[in-house]
Order: sequence, then C-alpha cells, then structure tokens
Amino acid sequence: MKVWKQKLAAAVLAGMLLGAGCTEELDPRPPSAELTEEELLEIQENAAAAEEIAKKADAAAERVRSIGADEATAEIVQRAQEKAETAEAKVNSATNRAERQEAKRSLTAAEDALTAAEDAIKQAEDALAKAEQNSVVDQEELKRSLTEDAQAAVEEARALAEETQIMVEQAPADKMAETERLQEQSEIIADKAEEARRRAAIAEARLRKAEERLKNAQTPEERAAAERELAAAQLEYDRAKELLAEAEEEINQLEEQVVSMRGDLQPSGEKATPETRRYELLPAPAETESDRIQDLNVVYFDFDQSSIRSEFETQLRDNFRWLQQNPGIKIQLEGHCDERGTNEYNLALGERRARAVLSYMIDRLGADPDRFTIVSFGEERPAQMGKSEESWSLNRRVEFTRL
Repeated sequence: MKVWKQKLAAAVLAGMLLGAGCTEELDPRPPSAELTEEELLEIQENAAAAEEIAKKADAAAERVRSIGADEATAEIVQRAQEKAETAEAKVNSATNRAERQEAKRSLTAAEDALTAAEDAIKQAEDALAKAEQNSVVDQEELKRSLTEDAQAAVEEARALAEETQIMVEQAPADKMAETERLQEQSEIIADKAEEARRRAAIAEARLRKAEERLKNAQTPEERAAAERELAAAQLEYDRAKELLAEAEEEINQLEEQVVSMRGDLQPSGEKATPETRRYELLPAPAETESDRIQDLNVVYFDFDQSSIRSEFETQLRDNFRWLQQNPGIKIQLEGHCDERGTNEYNLALGERRARAVLSYMIDRLGADPDRFTIVSFGEERPAQMGKSEESWSLNRRVEFTRL
C-alpha cells in the first residue's frame, strides 16, 4: 500500500476515534466522511510532485559533485534538497485540510529552491566551460610559443655559426684552432636547435591530433586509445622542451665565448671589416635622421639577442591598435645595436631584431605586411652615446618610423 494511502487510512481512523474533539483547523466534515475524489486526486498529485522534486534535488546534488562546483553553489543545492525532503514529509503526513495546505506551501518553497539550485548549477557549469576554454587557449598559446621559441633558437644558432665562420677566416694562426673549435661547436648547437624545433613541431601536431581524437571518442576503447596517444604526444612535447632548453643554454654559453673571442681577435678595439657581406640587407635610407613616430613604442632587446621580451608584447599590441586607427601610414622598422661586435655582425643582428618585430606584428597580431619595410643600421645610429650598460641598453632597439 502506498504511504499516502496508509496515512489516509490512519487519518480516517483517528477521526472516527476523536469524533467531536477536532479543532477548527481540521476538516469540519464528520469524522467518518470519506475523502472526495477531488481531494484524493490532489493528495496524489502533491505526493507525485514531492517525489519528483526530491529526485530533481538529488540529481542536482550529483551534478554539483560531478562538476566540482564551488561551496556557495553546493550550499544552494543542499538547501533545495532539505526543502524537498521537508515537503515530501509534509505531503505524506498531512491528514487534514490545514496540513494539506501547509504541505502545498512547502512544495512551492521546494520548487523555488530547486529553481534557484538549477540556476546556480547552470552558472557554475558556464563558469567551468569558460575556464576550460581559457585553459585550451592557454595551452594553444604555450604550444605556439614553444614552436616559435624553437625557431628563434635555430635562427640564433645559425647566425652564431655564420659569425664564427667569419671569425675563422679572420683569425691569425695562433687563434685558428680556438676559432675552429667555436665554429664546430656552433654547428653542433645549430643542429641541436634544429632538432628541438623539429620535435616541437611534431609534438604539437601529435597533441592536436590526440586531443581531437579524445574529444570525438565514442566508446571506452576509443577513449583509452586516444588517452594513450595523448600521453605519448605529451611525453614527446616535454622532450622537445627539454632539448630546446639545453640548446638555448648552450647558445648562451657559446655567445659568451664568441664575445670573448672577438676581444681576443681585436686587441686594439678596432672592428674587423670582412671583404664579403654574408647577410642580404635592405638598403638604408638617406643619411638624414628617420622620422620616428612618437606615439609608437620602441622595442628594446637584451645583449646579443633578437627575441622579443615578454614585457614588450603589450607595447607591440598598443602599437598595433594605433596602426589600426591610422590605416594610411606606412611603417619602417629600424633595427639597431650597441657598439660591441663587428659591423657585419651588428648589421645582421639589427636585421634579425627588425624581422622579429615584423613577424610578431604580422603573424601574432594580424598586421598588414604591405604596410611595413625593415632596415638595419647596426651600431651606426645610437640613441645615446656612451660606453656604459645604460647607454648600450638604449641602443639595442627597434624603432617604428614613418616612410
């Protein structure tokens, strides 16, 4: 027998025993009077509604656990569960008109609490989805960054290899063996950087493929296979990062040796001038000073580096917004260096710096490539004269000038 029927039977029996002892809150009909069909139907509906609300509240609680919702959302859902349990208890125990009305009010309160709980869960799920989306964006940016860093390391290592080749050609007999060692070492590092770039590209492609397979997996077997592939791709990606870190460390060490060797090869402080130019450079404009656009930020670089430091990425984005607001202006990117190093090397380094800024503007920000040209002045146009680190740091730069 249903619980509500048992309760009704007990209520009828109690009414028959109590007789005239009923208060004004009880049904005024004779205790022996049977419930009408309408009242029976109402009790059935209330019981079914209470049971349904309780089920929904339990389902809501399960959703909260599955998504790992915050404490505030969990508390809202818990209150909805409690109200649903209270409403169900009142519906099942109601034996007179007043108790049935109270049970109905309790049902309404439970429904309102359940609605609030479902709204809170929806907000929590939306927040979780947004966080996951942001996480995917961050991961994509990380992958892209690794590949770009690896490419930059390759370019830097190749540039060092070319410079050491120039140094070999210039070295006197007593320095030949050491410069040849530097040349051999630079080629090994360049190969290692190239291998890191290759691995990074392969790992990125494998990660994307594995993530897509995992996303589209329909069966447990497909999901397990995709997870194994994702784990293998992640391992390869981590190896690429380690190899790149090793290559970058060796590049830095080699740069220090090259700088030291430069000083040994040029004891008088004069800079060597090779007979042949090994870098294809764009022609410099006339000797007049360039028309630098004051509203655009200058990008500064570390010693002997052409990679863009993170603090200048925001400034480049500001420059890009300015360019969007001034579509008719064409830009020349001027690469500059401090006075240390040969003319040849500094011209090449200035070009790499200008190209790095150009690549960021076009590839990362979507700027129109037709609006840009690049030029390298090497050390010929210092922003500040002097032989201190303060002066040198201001000279290692790329300026945005008006064509």
